[in-house]
Amino acid sequence: MARERVLAGRYRLGGSLGRGGFSEVHSAEDGVLDRVVAVKLLAGAAGQPDRARRFDREARALARLSHPNVVAVYDAGLDGPDAYVVMELLAGPSLAELLAGRGPLPVPEAVRYARQAAAALAAAHALGIVHRDIKPGNLVLTADGTVKVVDFGIAALGFGMATFTATGTSLGTPAYLSPEQAAGRPAGPASDLYSLGCVLFALLTGEPPFAAEHPVAVVHQHLTAVPPSARARRPEVPPQVDALLAALLAKDPADRPADAAAVRDWLAAAEAALGPGGTAAAPAFATVPLAPAYRPPRRRPHRAGRRWWVLPALAAGSAALAALAVIAASGGSPPAAPPPASTGPQPAAARSHPASPSPATPARAVSAARLALVLAQNAGTIQPDVAADVQNQLDDIATSIAEGNLQDAGQKTADLLHHLADLNQGGQITPAGLATIKPPLLRLAALLPTRPASD
Repeated sequence: MARERVLAGRYRLGGSLGRGGFSEVHSAEDGVLDRVVAVKLLAGAAGQPDRARRFDREARALARLSHPNVVAVYDAGLDGPDAYVVMELLAGPSLAELLAGRGPLPVPEAVRYARQAAAALAAAHALGIVHRDIKPGNLVLTADGTVKVVDFGIAALGFGMATFTATGTSLGTPAYLSPEQAAGRPAGPASDLYSLGCVLFALLTGEPPFAAEHPVAVVHQHLTAVPPSARARRPEVPPQVDALLAALLAKDPADRPADAAAVRDWLAAAEAALGPGGTAAAPAFATVPLAPAYRPPRRRPHRAGRRWWVLPALAAGSAALAALAVIAASGGSPPAAPPPASTGPQPAAARSHPASPSPATPARAVSAARLALVLAQNAGTIQPDVAADVQNQLDDIATSIAEGNLQDAGQKTADLLHHLADLNQGGQITPAGLATIKPPLLRLAALLPTRPASD
């Protein structure tokens, strides 16, 4: 019989509650305080500095957050070669499990859960922490029905700092992914608000605003498609809540509400007006400001003749999609959403000829490489833990580009290409996976210097 493991002479590990590519969560008994806790364990952290650094950042992010709607961290440390974080054990279920079992929730209940999530985001953003993967599965209920935000594994600290992705996740979760993340741009507080809008939409209608059989098609919709109306799918959704969703799901982060605190306050007013069982139009919160600095979405002229990729090509296989990712890196860009019918005449400049494709840029090439990595993961041609490591390297390259250090980004890209070749020889990525990821990286390398310029 296997001997029970006790971490740091205190935490007796129990059964597994879940596993990622790098870490595993166990229930455990705290022998000092005599309580049941959750322990997230990263085995072999001492020999994996990159993974240990990501794990440490998650622990630090959670430790800085003391809020009723954020899972509490009690302890963290090393036990031999392994790192661990001790957290509050939540009763569950997650909102994803709740949706799967019940379908669309009553409007007041959905608004209540969204308000609590917004409160958690307001606290996180005030400390410079962006979650980057808000979704129903990361919103878990306690025994008394309080929502707790969990899994800050891909949280970015400081808004401009290098980011680290969770195991098995390249771009967050496609159904709840903000357009700027889908395009390979840095995530900020407004990105979490977009994801919260997707969550509220799902709680009200039973499904997120965009859905498709292929994850890349979902990403494409986040970038280009006009968000649907929750009220059109479910008439009892108050028009004011539908208007909030439209603001949260704006393509441009600048068009979303000013901050999570404003969304929290707006939802609190809506919750009070609706009451425990109300489904009325709730005129009492019709005039509540959406946010102190909220502006209606700007008019965006529709520009015909520009395509990022053609969706029917999705069925052609990952190799063809990788070629399309290279085309995207070479200058293609998604068309802007068409303006609402009520916006009036367009400016003369908007009625002129379609704009020419944007020039190739390193940032666009990184975006194409991210999409190629998603394709390889979906096709099963790269191991999940390897994909997470590659994503971390792409994050580092993107950070160097954002900081203007193109020489450093070029060297990191060259190193990543060599690393992929080694992974292919070692069987951790198949030839098909290498053929999917390599082309956009070669395009990126061609846009970046790899040696210092001569004096």
